[in-house]
Amino acid sequence: MLMSMKLLDQVKKERGLTNYGVAKQLRSLGVEITTQGIDQYDKGKARSMRLDVLCGLKRLLGARWEAVGKLLEDEFGNK
Repeated sequence: MLMSMKLLDQVKKERGLTNYGVAKQLRSLGVEITTQGIDQYDKGKARSMRLDVLCGLKRLLGARWEAVGKLLEDEFGNK
């Protein structure tokens, strides 16, 4: 399953960031990722996501795990 990541879209929208900005913010949290890595999630070409990136996106969004879980379930859960 390829991931388009509504979570990433939400982070970018709420924080007013580009993929470059997301990568930069994640690196400031100690998550080593390149802009190209974020691009792969954004373009729907990723097949998985590193847990440190997932946790970093959650922190950037400022959301509780319940909200993040709902976004993931809505996008990738059984339909």
